[in-house]
Amino acid sequence: MRGKRGNKSISLYKWIWQSYIHTVLIPLILIELIFIVIYFSSFAWSHKKNVILLKEQAQSEAEHIVNQEANSINNQLTSISNSVMLFRNQIKQALLTPATLIAADSNRLTYSKNGTLYTNEDSKDGSVSIFYSGIISTKEEQQQKVSKVLTTQKLMADIKDTEPLASSIYFNSFDSLNVTYPYSNNISQSYSLVNIPSHNFYYEADVGHNPNKKVIWTNSYLDPLSNGLITSAICPVYNDNFLEGVVGIDITLDTISDQILTMQIPWQGYGLLVDKNGRILSVSNKNELDLGLTENSYSNINLKDKLNTDEFNLYKNQNLASLANEVTNNSSGFSTFNIKGNSKFISWTTISNTDWKLLVIVSEENIYSKINALKYSLIKMGIFIIAGLLLSYFIFFILLYRKAQKASYTFANSLLQINNMVQKIGNREYNPSPPMLDILEFKDICTQLIKMGENLGETNKNLLLTQYQLMKKETDLKALVNSINDIIVEVDAKGNITNFWSKSHRDLFKLYEQGAFNSINDLLDIETSKIARKKIFYVMKTKENTSIDFNIESNSGLKWFQASISPRLNNSTRVVVSARDITVQKKMSKSLIAAKEEAEKASRAKSEFLSSMSHELRTPLNAILGFSQILELDPESPLTCCQQESVTEILKAGNHLLELINEVLDLSKIESGKLSISIESVSIKSVMEETLSIIKPFADTNKIKLISPSIENSDEFVYVDNTRLKQILLNLLSNAIKYNKPNGEVTFYHDKIDDKYKFHVIDTGIGLSNADLDLIFKPFQRLNKLNNSIEGTGIGLTVAKQLVELMNGNIYVESEKGFGSHFCVEFPAVNICATEAAEIVLLSEGHSSLSEEKHYTVLYIEDNPANLRLVERILNQITNIKMLSATSGELCVDLAIAHKPDLILLDINLPGIDGYEVFKRLKMYEETNSIPIVAISAHAMPKDVTKGISIGFTDYITKPINVAKFTEKVSNILLNTDSKNEN
Repeated sequence: MRGKRGNKSISLYKWIWQSYIHTVLIPLILIELIFIVIYFSSFAWSHKKNVILLKEQAQSEAEHIVNQEANSINNQLTSISNSVMLFRNQIKQALLTPATLIAADSNRLTYSKNGTLYTNEDSKDGSVSIFYSGIISTKEEQQQKVSKVLTTQKLMADIKDTEPLASSIYFNSFDSLNVTYPYSNNISQSYSLVNIPSHNFYYEADVGHNPNKKVIWTNSYLDPLSNGLITSAICPVYNDNFLEGVVGIDITLDTISDQILTMQIPWQGYGLLVDKNGRILSVSNKNELDLGLTENSYSNINLKDKLNTDEFNLYKNQNLASLANEVTNNSSGFSTFNIKGNSKFISWTTISNTDWKLLVIVSEENIYSKINALKYSLIKMGIFIIAGLLLSYFIFFILLYRKAQKASYTFANSLLQINNMVQKIGNREYNPSPPMLDILEFKDICTQLIKMGENLGETNKNLLLTQYQLMKKETDLKALVNSINDIIVEVDAKGNITNFWSKSHRDLFKLYEQGAFNSINDLLDIETSKIARKKIFYVMKTKENTSIDFNIESNSGLKWFQASISPRLNNSTRVVVSARDITVQKKMSKSLIAAKEEAEKASRAKSEFLSSMSHELRTPLNAILGFSQILELDPESPLTCCQQESVTEILKAGNHLLELINEVLDLSKIESGKLSISIESVSIKSVMEETLSIIKPFADTNKIKLISPSIENSDEFVYVDNTRLKQILLNLLSNAIKYNKPNGEVTFYHDKIDDKYKFHVIDTGIGLSNADLDLIFKPFQRLNKLNNSIEGTGIGLTVAKQLVELMNGNIYVESEKGFGSHFCVEFPAVNICATEAAEIVLLSEGHSSLSEEKHYTVLYIEDNPANLRLVERILNQITNIKMLSATSGELCVDLAIAHKPDLILLDINLPGIDGYEVFKRLKMYEETNSIPIVAISAHAMPKDVTKGISIGFTDYITKPINVAKFTEKVSNILLNTDSKNEN
């Protein structure tokens, strides 16, 4: 076995071995590597997701714990506040009520040398301690006030017993009376009680510090007796607007601190209580290390010093600087911070009564400990898998190597025997004996070689017979060529005819045999002959077919031919020309061109007629509709009921006639291909709501119930022309109303199927038969002719169908005689996500009012008296407008130069010079070239409007005039003129 790799040969053994490596071993290793990559990638992805999940779980759990504990503390503090309020109310009442000292209390009271009244001992059952400085009150006044206050000592005891956090309850008066429960030897603290109002625990409750006169909480401070942290809830006691004193309850923070330190926080987390100044009120010694304190730094510091050091202040500790801003600026939250290289989660909330912050801190290392352990286990497992694969592939490699050796020997021996067999067949031994082989495919090859030898013998036998058959086929082919009714010739590069195969054209063939022509130059004119030779060279060079048309003068007249020039097989210097007589087709083509020109001429005549008809009908319609609208809207001369009905009928008939004119023009433009549409993204909600608002009065007039579900989704859009879509829907809805039964219903809704939106109009009217359904979209077919009271031309649905198709949509109808009809139009939907969608700009509907201080002059040129009076009546309703009029173009130019009006309204069709010529002359004079000019014409075709705007008209208004829009345009143009003059 010899293989080719460059110029080197390769043994069969090496070829098989390399094949094993490339087709088995390498793909297998690649697959296993892919599985390993997938294993570690999926593990990494899973680990990442678990970390995110655990973080979310830790955040949720920490927030739940901190909120629950904060609520518990806040509830206890609220209870203390309520007790202070109760005590305040009782003290206030007691001070207003006369009382007498009982003997037990009187025996405990005594005076010091400086006149201070105080209790020298506690009662047997426990009572209050009293300290009353004599710097203000007399002894008699002291006795009276003490007797009143002592009436509340039972309440003080009850409050102390019911409030676990309360360490003492007290009352301080403006004249330095201090009453405290439970009893304490306060005479030892007389230095701080001599002038009580001078201390912060008193004046912080006055009106200057506490204008709301409610319970407030003091900052935490060190209790001088118990050497523990306490805070106080204090509340002022007023007699009218006079501050009698302050009541308060002291609470020790040890109870709250124990409550926080014993919180059940997972992941070995711990709680922390911080006051509003950032001082840490509650933290265990073990967890103080997380605050950046070394063991030596806090072991020798007392509680008072701790409160005043920056290290025990959350907002001042340098190790917690990144956390301080977040905790200070947010009442609650969740965050992470690093301290000593350890990342920690923190969740906090605010205790509303005292503005303390309760924090829960959890180490990230503790949260992720289990999944990190799992991570290391899976990595070890992956390493073991890789080692096992390497060992298994090594063993597999050895086995594969031995298999390749055995296979190469078997293949080489079999191929040598097959090679000997092939050599025998090459020596014309067509029936060799088959060798003994073990491989089935090689046995099949030997069988095929034996058959091949037999076939070779049979082939030699049939060779002569085949040659005879080829000669016969050549003869048959010549006969076939002669039977074709085409001229088939062979031409060389110089244009010489070397063979004339076809004899169907006897006159040409006879001339060729007589030697009348030997070249295409003899048959064709000089110009056609040059073109033919170029095409012959082109075919010879490119080997591609081409064609040419030419004519020849014959005895029967001028003959036209269409020739195909093809390359000659097995001969690059010849081409074959096949020419077919197309004289009849040429004559037919000329007839078709003439007919087409006649049709185009008729189409132009129809367009001119429709344009003229539109102009002639719109001019009187302008006066009819305009004066009708003025009669209807004139506030100074309101119409009677009878007159209103007559005007309404005039408007109805006029608008109907205008609608018929527009439909005929639309149909004409569609048929001539001149209708222009602007397909854009249109909101379904807006177009349906606008259509409903237009058609609803018509439905109400005909007593037809209009059903349309409300549209909630404003993100549905279709690709259509907005104006034409409304025209189609209004046509379908008006037909459904007109051809409905009395008190019938019309349902109007939309839905989406696949990538198309469908608009449905369903009525309960008279319906259509199957025969009628084939005619409804044909022009001028009014199917319900029995109902002659219904107005229409029979082209509305024709226009609607062709508009739908122009906008790449479809229209369907289902109907049953006597049960109503169901019309459906569908259009392509707009894909929003995205669309991003087109922006809709809403223009202001109202126009700005003109200045009442300025007078305006408007010049109107119109030869029709009715139209002249109409515009005059309309302009009279606008503030401070004076109208000048002219009936010819020449007079218009003279008036414009003389009066310099603020606005010129110009008709196009005028006697003498037309409106376009008047416009050009006005622009030539310096006095009039800056005056805005608006065209008013019955020429309403799109090409007319485009022509007017392109020439330079400020605006182009078509007749009949819409009074509201006309008024708005005139006002806006005059306002713009004012703005330009001011600038």
